[in-house]
Amino acid sequence: MTTLPVMPAALASALLAAAVTATAIFEEAASRVGLDFVYGNGAGGEFYILEIMGAGGALVDYDNDGDLDVFLLQGQPLRPGAPPSPETHRLYSNELVPSGTLRFTDVTAGSGLDAKGYGMGVAAGDYDNDGDQDVYVTAFGRNALFRNNGDGSFTDVTDAAGVHDDRWSTSAAFVDYDRDGHLDLFVANYLDFTIAGNKQCFDPAGARDYCSPNAYDPVGDRLFRNLGNGRFADVTETAGIARADGAGLGVSIGDYNGDGWPDIYVANDATPNQLWLNARDGTFVDEGPLSGSALNAAGNPEGSMGIASGDYDGDGDEDLFVTTH
Repeated sequence: MTTLPVMPAALASALLAAAVTATAIFEEAASRVGLDFVYGNGAGGEFYILEIMGAGGALVDYDNDGDLDVFLLQGQPLRPGAPPSPETHRLYSNELVPSGTLRFTDVTAGSGLDAKGYGMGVAAGDYDNDGDQDVYVTAFGRNALFRNNGDGSFTDVTDAAGVHDDRWSTSAAFVDYDRDGHLDLFVANYLDFTIAGNKQCFDPAGARDYCSPNAYDPVGDRLFRNLGNGRFADVTETAGIARADGAGLGVSIGDYNGDGWPDIYVANDATPNQLWLNARDGTFVDEGPLSGSALNAAGNPEGSMGIASGDYDGDGDEDLFVTTH
């Protein structure tokens, strides 16, 4: 029998470090470039399922200078009676143009985006066709539509636009589903959870733990049609979106059947995913089950969350990559 020499631990560690250094292609540069944001999930020992979700953000050229700025969402304390956090959502302006150096400046103050709330996701799009990117913020609580004023500031126009939703919304997407030249809005909702209705769940050893999403009923998604006058109409029922519910966490837009009309794919947590094919008459049909995109190979729903959509194999049609837990 041949005995192989044992590599000293110090040498093994050095070789591993060298290998990691040699293959590293990303650098953690947030602090160096001015992105000093810290997210607070509001945890206070009550095991609210919200606390394990986290919030999103958006890369959006809000000032039309040719580079992508950063808008990040913040959480808030959840326990009744807890003092509110002074932290707000944050907007960072990218100074790459015209400086040529990647650097972000916090321009939250006075931007109108310094709102407080338990943020979840952001959709960006020019819903009023004035050439500036507007943003829609989903939240546990009140969603908000912020109109870009074109001068570095935003105005909350949620009520005037008619796109409020006080349920637990997660992802959203602007899409001109009826091809009338105005961006409509799809909002994915998650669970019928309330602070007062928080359930107690336990791990296999009997210790208190976070509940799974199956402990709560899913909440239906919503579709708002842009009327072109600054207002939206809730067409969830008439468009057929109300025919299927799921615990929505991700939304993707693409022409998945190649007919020239935008479709909507929704990644749901522990419930079947939905592929809403555009019927080209203002309605949608869920083809998730028949298309093979609703369940896994075993016929079970996944804990679907994030989505990437694109033609990864270059064959001319849209493919889907869905992350799960």
